[in-house]
Amino acid sequence: MSLSLLNSLKLPVFSNAKVIGGHDGLSKSIDTVNVMVKLPVQLDSLANEKPNILSWLNKNQLVLTTELVVNENIHALLQFLNQMSSAQAAGLIIKAHTDHDLPILPEPLIMRANSLKLPLIVLPNDNSIGEIMSQVLAIILNAKQVELERTITIHNKFSRLFLRGASMSDIAQTLTSFIHYPVIVVNTRFDILGCAATAKPWIDSLASEKDWVHFIINQPPTKNQLTFYQNEQHKKLGIYPIHSSGLLKGYFIILNIDSTIEPSLMPLEQAAQIVAYESIKQAALLEGSNKLRDEFFSDFFENRLTSSEEILKRGEKYGLVNYGYYWVVSCKLLSHALHGQQSRHMNSSHYEALKIDIDTYLEPEKATIISTIKDDSLIIIFNSTTSEHPIDKEAEWIEKLTRLQEQLAACNSNWATCFGISNATEQLEGIPRAYQEAMTALTQSLNVGNKPFVVSYRVQQVPDLIRLLPYHKLSEFYVTVLQKLAYPKTAETHDLLLTLDTYLQMNCNVKETASALFLHRNTVFYKLNKCESILNISLKDPVDLIKLRIALIIHQILITGEKQN
Repeated sequence: MSLSLLNSLKLPVFSNAKVIGGHDGLSKSIDTVNVMVKLPVQLDSLANEKPNILSWLNKNQLVLTTELVVNENIHALLQFLNQMSSAQAAGLIIKAHTDHDLPILPEPLIMRANSLKLPLIVLPNDNSIGEIMSQVLAIILNAKQVELERTITIHNKFSRLFLRGASMSDIAQTLTSFIHYPVIVVNTRFDILGCAATAKPWIDSLASEKDWVHFIINQPPTKNQLTFYQNEQHKKLGIYPIHSSGLLKGYFIILNIDSTIEPSLMPLEQAAQIVAYESIKQAALLEGSNKLRDEFFSDFFENRLTSSEEILKRGEKYGLVNYGYYWVVSCKLLSHALHGQQSRHMNSSHYEALKIDIDTYLEPEKATIISTIKDDSLIIIFNSTTSEHPIDKEAEWIEKLTRLQEQLAACNSNWATCFGISNATEQLEGIPRAYQEAMTALTQSLNVGNKPFVVSYRVQQVPDLIRLLPYHKLSEFYVTVLQKLAYPKTAETHDLLLTLDTYLQMNCNVKETASALFLHRNTVFYKLNKCESILNISLKDPVDLIKLRIALIIHQILITGEKQN
């Protein structure tokens, strides 16, 4: 613990000292002592130079000088006080030149010290500056030695915890013994990872109070800084962030803390390092496990595994069984707000974080799932061993995915996701085909729009079937069938295309077409005959009618695509 200026005045060498200015700064700490035998720069009225003390003056430094130096230039000394305040120095002690008399200082100097809250202390000439420095430095060094010994003790204690693989609750309990306040460890999602025994009564109340969570989100604590918070029930909390490799990993929540008495940050720093090391260790183990998992499923999806026996032998530890129905779901991440930063740039770490959230949200659903990451997608495999019909079960999966999508969008990370789901497969060997179906459903829907969705591979309507064809093939067919009506350039051709489209929508009923377009029946007949002449078709030929219906469906698809582009 640092020596305060107020406590240093209790030393024998300061028995006759008098504080004549800057009383509000007496609580400042003293880390070093320095002597000023002459003002660093004498002012030159012509050059208008200013003293530059910052090159040698340090924070929490106590400066000693004599009355002779002060009397050299009061104006320069006033500027010196400003420099001391800027450097956050501890204070200035002025020793008298004559025996037993206290120095008499000008009133402007005292007023400046008061305004800067910079302690200004005068001493009689009873002791030499060397004796003063010797006593002050001895106390400082003693305090530093005590602090160093305490640091080593705390470091050794936490190091032993790490080496024996202690739990987060063990770390919280040890930290509590050092700072004397109950401690809870939470991750970035504010899940409780561990707590001290004395913190357990607080856990239920903290779980029901989310205002402190919002406080962290809105005013995130900076690195190596303890932030204080008090809720409406006057419960006081201290919040200290835990970082690892520059990334936020969680927080220490310090309970029932007195915000007026700031504890030493050193135990918090030591404990945070141990939690960070544990996080790195767990991440390394998880990364190795995840790599093996992803490599297996990549080989599986790409049909590199030769037999069902090999698939089952390698996949059973991930949850694959050789019975029941399987559905494959591909998930694409569109955007997120991980750690409070909104982004559309995705990488593997984002998908790993998304995987953890999805596994957490699906766990209460009692669903048998396997998840893995392949390329730039998250792949989820659902398994059902019930006798329920696959179509009914698929509807249930789609409902679960829709709820999951809403939960992910509402969580702190604000995931924006889209899902493509395959048809059911009854055999393990069919999962690679189901993977292709899920990716096709996802890709086709992403080509239509870049918004969250849940889509099934099964074709439900003719437009869905047509959308599976390449865009350029649709355009070629559309132009071939409708010719110059495909992209009308005049009001007349546009009107003909509208009449033809309405006629087909009205199931080739001229009367209903005329009513829908507010035209006379003869006018409709005239326009339809003109369409037959331009397109060289017959509206009584079933084959020509099918071509026209498909072409006009493509017309809507192409218009939608142009608007989105």
